[in-house]
Amino acid sequence: MKVCKFEKIKDEDEMKQVINCIQKEHPYVAVVPILAQLQERLQAISISWFHEEDEASHATVNAIEAYCCTLANHLITDSHLNQEIKDQILECIKKIHILVEDKDLLIDKMIKAEVYGLSSDLFTYCLRQQGLRAQTLDTGKLIQINLERKPDIPYIQESIQQYIDENRNVDIFIAPLSICRNVYGEIDFMSEQRNDYYATVLATLFKADEMLLSTPINHIYANRNCLREQHSLTYIEAEQLINSGVHLLYADCITLAARSNIVIRLTDTHDLSTERLYISSHDTGNSVKAILSQDSATFVRFTSLNVLPGYLFMGKILEVINKYQINVISMASSNVSISMMLTASRDTLRIIERELHKYAEMVMDENMSVIHIIGSHYLCTAQIKTN
Repeated sequence: MKVCKFEKIKDEDEMKQVINCIQKEHPYVAVVPILAQLQERLQAISISWFHEEDEASHATVNAIEAYCCTLANHLITDSHLNQEIKDQILECIKKIHILVEDKDLLIDKMIKAEVYGLSSDLFTYCLRQQGLRAQTLDTGKLIQINLERKPDIPYIQESIQQYIDENRNVDIFIAPLSICRNVYGEIDFMSEQRNDYYATVLATLFKADEMLLSTPINHIYANRNCLREQHSLTYIEAEQLINSGVHLLYADCITLAARSNIVIRLTDTHDLSTERLYISSHDTGNSVKAILSQDSATFVRFTSLNVLPGYLFMGKILEVINKYQINVISMASSNVSISMMLTASRDTLRIIERELHKYAEMVMDENMSVIHIIGSHYLCTAQIKTN
């Protein structure tokens, strides 16, 4: 079983690319984001709703209806399916018109959930147009988070299994990103920065063995035009990269996938057909698997003023680094100096310098780049070439 997750779908052409990818990959669950233009209009509704500008809110809701109907006319040519999706659009728009009149603080999330669901319904009917028995997954009822705002996986597992049993004739479920229900039974959303984790939770719940994640990874230079073995990472290698500050995935994605032995395939949002990285429990051995660049790093050297003995000097430096939660990429030390490659704002570095001025001289070199080479024996290989 496979789960696919997509991000940043801007227009009709990108919708077609996602639909083509789904037809090629044949996932059981496809996790789709809200369309970019619907997201913009949703933000406009929130602003006008907050300022109690009801007329502007209703005008934006009408614009959402017009946009969705236009997409339906372009992408869903079957007359029966076209009428069905237009009926759903009209029903959803009526609900939103009623909701924008209410000034309850929870209404904003309810409006957001309706628009997210509408975006997913469009994908569902596009896939039905292609002959697939597609159905929108009601994640607002099925995915429940606990007090720590994390999915309660054991609790959800039972209802998901019952849901699967009741819908065995479905070829593919379309799940809107982020929607869930909190412990108070209210509609809620997981952080959009954790979209990959949301998809990993769904993969775990549906007992998938593979997951395709479309995510921004422009800083990864993998061996894309060769065998999978040459761009494969183990779960441990991926975790080490994330812990060193490289933006790859949300850290809990790897932990959860490793626990359930779910293979992760990463593609870029602009190129769904090319696999950039393959993460699994299998170690492919000795080769350069990928090269990652990390920009905007700062090299810092702390040279002791001999106020503290060596062991206390190192302890003091690390204490301050921990206090301001600085991400350290790499570090080297001697008895009189400590050198670090780290990521921190200029203001934070000034604060650290003031705090340590009694104990160390601090020299900085900003706007550095760090190159991570993943694999074994890379110092002896001819695989790395200069451009």
